[in-house]
Amino acid sequence: MRVITDASANLTAEKAATLGVEMVPFQVTFMGKTYKDGVDIHPEDLYKMYIDHPNEFVTTSQPSTGDIVSAYEKSGNDEILSIHLSSGLSGAYASAIQAARMVSNPNITVIDSFTVGPALGWMVEVAAIGIKSGWSKERILEMVQKVKENTMTMVTFSDLKYLIHSGRVSHLKSIIASILKIKPIIGMDDEDGRYKTVGQEITSKRAMRLMVKKVHERFGDQKLRIQLMHGSNLPGVDLLREVVHEILNGEEDPLVPVTLVLGAHAGPTVVGLAATPKIIFESLIK
Repeated sequence: MRVITDASANLTAEKAATLGVEMVPFQVTFMGKTYKDGVDIHPEDLYKMYIDHPNEFVTTSQPSTGDIVSAYEKSGNDEILSIHLSSGLSGAYASAIQAARMVSNPNITVIDSFTVGPALGWMVEVAAIGIKSGWSKERILEMVQKVKENTMTMVTFSDLKYLIHSGRVSHLKSIIASILKIKPIIGMDDEDGRYKTVGQEITSKRAMRLMVKKVHERFGDQKLRIQLMHGSNLPGVDLLREVVHEILNGEEDPLVPVTLVLGAHAGPTVVGLAATPKIIFESLIK
């Protein structure tokens, strides 16, 4: 059995190789040139491009059906778990469904994560660990679902122009928020897998504190697995980490850049976190 995902899972190439996971790239176009996410462009490259060219914007395209077909064909008729970026944000899941219909392998299960970034990466990670542990497909799917149901992902940012340009929020509301210098907090909607506004504040630090408080409201004082992430905003990470240590009982994974497909629409000022109860994750990999 093998796991296939896409580049929105926030897995480094080294981590994916260790887990035995294959990542299918998104396509990214900037200033007329198209790149493959994770192949010839990485999140750090994009944020530098944004800083160097502040009036330019990127467009992203879902993984091509052909790339997913190629990934499936490498596995022959082995069982495949194909776990992808939320269908509410991208056509990656739809491309995977289409690709599964185009190959002869009947043993492909395509999973809509309904999330993005580290939370998706955690789902992929536990699936890969389950395979290495010799678990049944049913048990692996159960643990993937449990991680899916028990994660939170939120980001905030100070420059709204990238989000306005993306068209993923109301243009009028974004313009008003930009004029008023409001710092939005964006999370995932569990019902449809789309972005939703979960709060707003007048300063970045207050927005970060509100994000962390929302995590504490849901999970309380139990030990958490926490992933901090950012575009090109290390000072923002320092502020967020300070609040996390003050309020939450967590163990932090190594810092990562926001996955390119999210960062493209949030810009370099983005900073955020993903959180899940550590006991759930530990219980799944015993």
